[in-house]
Amino acid sequence: MRRRNTLTAAVFLLAVAAGFVLLATSFFGREGSLEALLKAFARDKDVMAFVDGAEGAVNEDLDRNHWFIQLYGGVQRLSGRRVVEDAVSENTVVRLSTGALNFVDLQATSQAGEAVSANAAATAALAQGLEGLGIPYLYLCAPQKIQRGQALLPVGVEENGNASADAFLAELERLGTDYVDLRPLFENNGIYANWFFKTDHHWRPEAAFFAWQQLSHVLSDRYGFHTDPALTDPASWRTTVLRDFFLGSQGKRVGSLYAGVDSFTLYTPLFDTDLTYVCQAYNIHRTGDFETSVCFPERVAEPDWFGGNPYTYYAGGDYPIATITNHKNPDGPRVVMLRDSFACALTPFLALSCSELTTIDLRYFEGDLSAAIQAAEPDLVLTLYAASTTALEPLFDYDKTEE
Repeated sequence: MRRRNTLTAAVFLLAVAAGFVLLATSFFGREGSLEALLKAFARDKDVMAFVDGAEGAVNEDLDRNHWFIQLYGGVQRLSGRRVVEDAVSENTVVRLSTGALNFVDLQATSQAGEAVSANAAATAALAQGLEGLGIPYLYLCAPQKIQRGQALLPVGVEENGNASADAFLAELERLGTDYVDLRPLFENNGIYANWFFKTDHHWRPEAAFFAWQQLSHVLSDRYGFHTDPALTDPASWRTTVLRDFFLGSQGKRVGSLYAGVDSFTLYTPLFDTDLTYVCQAYNIHRTGDFETSVCFPERVAEPDWFGGNPYTYYAGGDYPIATITNHKNPDGPRVVMLRDSFACALTPFLALSCSELTTIDLRYFEGDLSAAIQAAEPDLVLTLYAASTTALEPLFDYDKTEE
């Protein structure tokens, strides 16, 4: 009997807390079983009926509403906690002083110096191998969410993403490998925090569009690959903002009550486009205009905070290897881009500067990298990687290309 009373008290307190959450927020869509049970409890004050039905109702609603994540995140926010630890250490979420979220690994034992040197050596080896084939190479360092020189983390929490990126680029400089550091461009234009989602580690589509504008100048100045300025002119695009639509990878760990949700912007060109997007690994073959070939409107058909990922509206996701043919620009360059997930938002825009753009995600690609690059017959090979929050992972194992 005592155990029953303890359970009753615990569930009662949970019900009271949940009742406040339900009254204060609207994160439940249609009424679920637990919400109906809570309303019945408020009406009838039948504690035992609530106890008897609570477990089944929670189990029924948990997957749909992620009720415990929401409640837990809400409590953490009310208590003022800026560090929300996760069972998986690297998924621990911190709230920056800007109000945005970021992943940290509180148990990381970094050997960043060794990793940086190895990564830079591998990158330089790739560049040298391509140089032997007459193919130029350029490394692009994408910005990360935490701005350089800003104390945004809670006291006692550290991350070394920018320091690792600085050391990595310095090593590329020493080895004579071409690179472009995109971070200063974002630091010197607008409010830095606005370039990134609040609840996700990726940059916003607006940031990817801005990066494409800047990259088009680099491609022209360094390699003679010209992009029609009309394409990169914001006036040539229609933007549609989906309000409160996206709960990012960091937000999914703590729920919408902890830091809110993000809006998401769709870019639609006001000029004619005709592209073909092929990824054999996922049986993707899409041909048509920009918004139905290299973009995936089905990914934003309806809001789904916990089950959906609107970020993959652009380019679909992290595919091992995929190719975009731009039928409107047959004389443009053929480019291979080695990429991480930051490239999703950039890929559709960059494709407009190319005749053919091949993207290779080395986290999932299992073929012969040298053979895949040579088969694409590129005029340029790029690597786009974001600064890591820990030591940068090795880009690839590369044996110098045989001539």
